Amino acid sequence: MDVVTIGHASIDKVRIDGGYELQLGGAAIYSAMAAKIFNQTGVVSRVGKDFPQDFFMDIKRAGIDIRGIKKVRGKSTNFVIEYAKDGTAVYKEYSLNVGVYIRPRDIPQEYLNAKAFHLAPMASTKQASFIKFLRKKTDALISLNTHLGYLPRYRKEIIKLIPMVDVFSLNEEEAVLLTKTKRLGNALSSLKKMKHNLIVVTIGIDGSAIIEKGETTLSATPYQQKILDLTGCGDSFAGAFISSYLKTGNPLKSANIANTVASINATNWSYRGIKNLKFKSIERFQEFVISRQKRITKNQKSIDHFF
Repeated sequence: MDVVTIGHASIDKVRIDGGYELQLGGAAIYSAMAAKIFNQTGVVSRVGKDFPQDFFMDIKRAGIDIRGIKKVRGKSTNFVIEYAKDGTAVYKEYSLNVGVYIRPRDIPQEYLNAKAFHLAPMASTKQASFIKFLRKKTDALISLNTHLGYLPRYRKEIIKLIPMVDVFSLNEEEAVLLTKTKRLGNALSSLKKMKHNLIVVTIGIDGSAIIEKGETTLSATPYQQKILDLTGCGDSFAGAFISSYLKTGNPLKSANIANTVASINATNWSYRGIKNLKFKSIERFQEFVISRQKRITKNQKSIDHFF
C-alpha cells in the first residue's frame, strides 16, 4: 500500500433533475479515487449495516483496497445534497452516525507500511489522535485537510495541527475563516506567518497557491469545456496532491497535477470523471492530459475573437 485515506465514506442522497438518487460519497472516498490514479491506495472508514454492497464493489472495481472499511451496527454517514446554479454542492442535511466512532485502531496492520496517509475532514480532536498514532507507528508522510463546518468550533486546534503534518490543504473560504481575514491575499499573508511545512490553498477554477518556507507560488488549473459537478473536488485535489507528491517530491508539480485531477473530476457527476483513471507514471498522466487538452481547446475561442 502506498497511500491510505482516512475519513468518512457516506451514502449521499443527491437531487438531480428534480428527483433524488443515492450515490456513494464521503471525503475519504473522493480522496482515494484521486490518489489511486498514481499509487496503490486503501481507505479506512466506518460504515453501517445500511451501506450497500454495490458501493463496496464500486470502490473495489476502481482499484482501491477496502480492507480498512469496517461495517458495524448502526447507520452510515449520510448527506442530502442539492446544487446551486454555479454547480456548487449545498449540504441540506447530514448525519455522521457511525462515522463518529472511527479511530486509529481501525487501521489494518498491513496498512501501516504505507508511504503516505491522508486525513480527510473530521473533528480536529479525532485528527490529532490519528496524527499522534501515525507518528508513533510509521515514518509516512501525513496530509490533512478540513471543512468549513469544523472551523467555528475547532479553529485554534486546527492551527496547532498544521505544523504537525507534512501537507495541509484547504480552500479559499476556509483560509479566510481560519485566519480571520476578509480577502484571500490577506489570508495567504497570515498563513505564511504560521508554523507550517507545506500549505496548499485551492482557489476553485483559478488553481491553487502553495506556501512553503514562507513563500507563495501559484499553480493554474487547466481549462475545461464543461463543469458539471463540483462535489468532492477539494477532496480529490488533496488525494491527488499527496499521491503525486509521494512520487515527485515537488510541491508545484504536485499542485499542477492535483489541479488537473480536480478539474477533470468536475466534468462529470460524483467521481465518475476520475474513477477509471490509472497511470503507471506521472509522465504517462501528463501525456494523457496534453492529448485531452488539445481536443478540448479546439473548441475554446481565442482572445482575438472578442475584439
